[in-house]
Amino acid sequence: MAEPPPKKTTIAIIGAGIAGPFFALTILSHPLLSQLYKPVIYERLPEEREAGGAAVALTSNALSPLYELGLKDALNAISCETQRILISRSFPSSPSPQSQEQDRPAPQLNQILHPNWHSDLSTCLRVVERAALQSLLLDRVRELGGEVVWERSLRWVERVDDGEGVKMLFQGGIEERAGLVIGADGGWSFVRRLIVASKATPTKSWSPAFAGADAIYGVSRRMERSGDRVGEGEEQMEGDTHWVFLNGGMGSTWALREGKVFWTLTFFTKTPPERKSAAATRRGEGEGESNLYGASVSLGGYSLEETQKVLEKYENAWHPTAGTFGNLLRNSERIVRTPLYSRAWEAEEIVGENMVLIGDASRLMLPTSGQGACFAIEDATVLANALLNNPPSSQTGELDFSAAISAYTSARIPRSKSMTKQSYWTGVVMSWVDTWWLRWFVDLSTTWLPSGDPKLSKEKPKDPMGWIYDQRYKVELRGEDGSSDG
Repeated sequence: MAEPPPKKTTIAIIGAGIAGPFFALTILSHPLLSQLYKPVIYERLPEEREAGGAAVALTSNALSPLYELGLKDALNAISCETQRILISRSFPSSPSPQSQEQDRPAPQLNQILHPNWHSDLSTCLRVVERAALQSLLLDRVRELGGEVVWERSLRWVERVDDGEGVKMLFQGGIEERAGLVIGADGGWSFVRRLIVASKATPTKSWSPAFAGADAIYGVSRRMERSGDRVGEGEEQMEGDTHWVFLNGGMGSTWALREGKVFWTLTFFTKTPPERKSAAATRRGEGEGESNLYGASVSLGGYSLEETQKVLEKYENAWHPTAGTFGNLLRNSERIVRTPLYSRAWEAEEIVGENMVLIGDASRLMLPTSGQGACFAIEDATVLANALLNNPPSSQTGELDFSAAISAYTSARIPRSKSMTKQSYWTGVVMSWVDTWWLRWFVDLSTTWLPSGDPKLSKEKPKDPMGWIYDQRYKVELRGEDGSSDG
């Protein structure tokens, strides 16, 4: 009579955004890890497809792990390849903020051809609506037998002495057990708050730092081109991305599937809004959807009146193909405003007893990084690889994942700090300068960005960000000498 298969160790994943589902999918797709572990995703929100209005850029360092899991065709079908990035400036036609005149365009500053092209992937960077990527990952997790539990809000985690790792307490008094808890619950991670509070000398360092800026973004429906030009003597191409420098801010648009456009406005703000508790947010206190420009508006804690003033300031800002950013606003179904926060936490702030954080819970970067989702995918891949090569110890009768967690943090903390710092200063210099001489310096510097020769850019692009994009993480068993067995 055949022996029953060994009992799988449960890995509880808190959060069903991008990092959590990708980690679960990585475990379920691996021939060995899938036999050892049972990932269960717990999400505090109800099972509703995420509200629209957001998109993410995926560069080669994230596309490689996604493609490794067999998602290439499915991902390419819902994403848009960015063929080039065109960089311009918009000048106010009138010194009055109340002016109704359309801003004046300056000559195009530069363009980047075939950004992030890599021959091993046969694609440039790709842009996808966040909700579509999340749905793709969750659907594939469930196809492979993974479990997703909705409306399950975590309240407490503690180590237990029965050899099963940890006990979790959820709202409503529900208890669950797991060998390992993965916090993938975003920049205001409740799991991180528990970890920091459990330390012998707890600090207030569980929260991120306000970066002195806000972002307003949305997804515009397909619209006819109404701008004056894309570039001198150039026609618009499918997959064009536009960066437009504004006085005291920056606007961008990214092409999506079906002719839609993801647009963003980032700008300096002195103080963040008062942060509501999670319970207050669920009750809709100060957070409800309002309406502006014919679109529903998520205020992010700010008032409707103040948000309207901000949008009026930028609605006449020139855009190469939409005419103005106001046209993008009026063509969107949903507009989202959010204060921007930034921080890369230390290892002791993201690691507890059989607990570890991934994604925005472990480091929160500004959108100028373009790497939020990419680093979440990197985190999940590195952690899965650490589990494969550093199995838990049970010498004391209790599961101990410290070796795998240490391998993970050693690989991720330095890279997270470098990327977080770079994204912050990029945002300060490129997006929020509001003096004429700094604007002049930024414009001049932009003209020197390497754009690549049109004939060679697909084969040998000049990429000063290679330290980010050229990284390839895999889940592979390594020998004692550190070499891959694959």
